[in-house]
Amino acid sequence: MQVKIDKKTGVLLSVIALLAVSVAALSINMISNNENEEHTGMMDGMHHSTTGKVLSASDAMFLQMMIPHHEQAIVMSDLALKISKNQELLALAAQIKAAQNPEIVQMKKWLADDGRGEDPGHSMEGMGGMLSEEDLKELSNSSGKAFDKKFISGMIDHHIGAVEMVKMIQDSKVADLRAFADVITKTQSAEIELMRNLLEKI
Repeated sequence: MQVKIDKKTGVLLSVIALLAVSVAALSINMISNNENEEHTGMMDGMHHSTTGKVLSASDAMFLQMMIPHHEQAIVMSDLALKISKNQELLALAAQIKAAQNPEIVQMKKWLADDGRGEDPGHSMEGMGGMLSEEDLKELSNSSGKAFDKKFISGMIDHHIGAVEMVKMIQDSKVADLRAFADVITKTQSAEIELMRNLLEKI
C-alpha cells in the first residue's frame, strides 16, 4: 500500500530523518571516543570509586530520567503503529522509534561506563510531559481519530518535556552530552512542529 504524505509533511519528515542519521552517527562516535580516548580514564576512576569520575550528579540524573522518558515514547509509538490508520502519523511513530532507540542505548552505556545505575530513584510519572498509567490505558483503548488526537497531543507534551529536560546538560562539562542535548533539541523540536501540523488536519 502506498503511503500518501503531503509535501510539507514530507519535508519535515526528511529533516527529522537526517537528524536521526546524525543521532546514529553521533552515537557511534560517542562510543568510539569513550572506548579509544576516555574509556581508560573512566575505568581507572571506577577502580577507585563507584560514583564515577566523568559524569556530574546532574549529568547522571538527566540520563536516569531521560531513559524512562524515551522508553515511554517508544511504548506510545508502538501503540500508534498498532492502532492508527493515519499514514503520516504512522511514519512519524516509526521515525520516533528510529531516533530514540539508539539514544536509549547510548544513555545506558554512559551510565554503565561511569559506574552508575539506571534507576532515577523516584517515579517519573507526570514529569517531563510523561503520561500516567491511566493516560496510557486510555490511549490504548482508543481508536480512529480519537486515538490519533490523543497520541499527538500526548506526544507533543512529551516532546516539550524532553526539550526542557535537556537544559540540565546544556552546560555539562562532557562535550558529548552537550552535543547530545543539541541533537535531541533539534530532532524533537522538528517533530513537535510536524505533530502540530498533523493535529490541525485531523
